Amino acid sequence: MKNILRDLYTHPQLQAQLAFKGGTCLNLFHDLPRFSTDLDFSLTHGAKNDVLATEIISKVLGEYLKIDDYFDKYFTWFWLGSYEKGKQRIKLEISKRIYQGDCYQDHDLFGLTVRSLDLATMSAHKLCAVADRKQMANRDLYDTWWLLKKMTPINKQIIYERTNKSLPDYFDHLKEYIEEHVDKKHILLGLGEVLDEPQKDWAKDHLLDELLFQIKLRKEAEDNLL
Repeated sequence: MKNILRDLYTHPQLQAQLAFKGGTCLNLFHDLPRFSTDLDFSLTHGAKNDVLATEIISKVLGEYLKIDDYFDKYFTWFWLGSYEKGKQRIKLEISKRIYQGDCYQDHDLFGLTVRSLDLATMSAHKLCAVADRKQMANRDLYDTWWLLKKMTPINKQIIYERTNKSLPDYFDHLKEYIEEHVDKKHILLGLGEVLDEPQKDWAKDHLLDELLFQIKLRKEAEDNLL
């Protein structure tokens, strides 16, 4: 995975157009305590999604993976590959959507500069993803709980740009959405495989309640700023 990142960010046509994000980015650069092998990116400001060299990305991935699927969707490019038959699959996804509020930061990876969305921007996108995916992902619930517990900053412009809501109003919406749509009995679906056994036990018993508690705390903090 780090070899793939290195090859993407040493390619002159790609390094200026890609911003790393998602669970693997949070794990590598911010110590998110869960396993992740997916590689998620956004296009940076000024990138032209009609000229991104997807064939170069396919070639980079092909050096390390057997490419099982590739899709050019309306809002994303998507690759799915595996190191060996029967082994865990690796997903690489690039969002074509460019948000004006996106902010970036650079990280060092073995002497290589890797540009990512900054933590406040990733936090905002994670909050939005909980409620706007076609199919809710329990990993988003875990990541959101962790980000809120760490009191990470939140890019309010992204919240408004994606939801047309202020951050306090979005917290109200998010709480209602989670209470209505999350079934505690199925909280480990899609999440359990990226946690160790003690984490799984904790998530099964406490994740939902702790997430709602953190949302309430952060909502109160935002209300006090008004």
